[in-house]
Amino acid sequence: MGGTAGQLGETFCDRCTRGGPAIRQSSFTAPWVEVTGDDRRLVFPDVFAQHVSADEGHTNRTYVSPSLQLRISARTTPSLGMSYTRNLDNTQFYGNFVDSVGVTHYTFAHLDQTTVGLTFRLDYTASPTLTIQVYANPYASRFAPYGDASVMSNPGAFNYKAFNSSTVVRWEYRPGSSLYVVWTEGRQDLERLAGDRTFSGDLSRLFDAHPANTFLVKVAHWFDW
Repeated sequence: MGGTAGQLGETFCDRCTRGGPAIRQSSFTAPWVEVTGDDRRLVFPDVFAQHVSADEGHTNRTYVSPSLQLRISARTTPSLGMSYTRNLDNTQFYGNFVDSVGVTHYTFAHLDQTTVGLTFRLDYTASPTLTIQVYANPYASRFAPYGDASVMSNPGAFNYKAFNSSTVVRWEYRPGSSLYVVWTEGRQDLERLAGDRTFSGDLSRLFDAHPANTFLVKVAHWFDW
């Protein structure tokens, strides 16, 4: 358990307006709590939660991440985690606009964003010289329409989904020398609307997207001269 307090006193941001004047920043608080189990046991749970409050309570970010690791054997260790983020940002940069008389208006908006993700990991030791690592991370992020009178128009919502995975096989064919075989896969999908209302529906559409696959072979050889 802990927390952070920042931007105390008079602090200013000279980058928030993207080339415009500096704006004053309000202070923020970010308490967090983490509960973990005993990592020596067969089942190792962990829960982390944090809440960030800024802009005198008008901007809030809540993050919750539970995970579970299983020690199936001395060779196999899978883990599964989930993350949930709710971001209500009252000072999201929207754009700089020049009016008919040449005056630049630096505008901000209220952003309502929800992001949900899953993370799967698997570590497998086939032998003292051969290991396999698998990582997979699908997530979906939804942005509700900007809803603030300080912006000039409503750009509408959009829904972004992505899947990233990697598989790494490492073989130490001689002491100090290793061969790596890597396969990575990436999928992305962007909709200019809020998308399905369920995470499972978002994932279903995500896996219909065309994948980008990359294969890599690397050799690290130790020359004993």
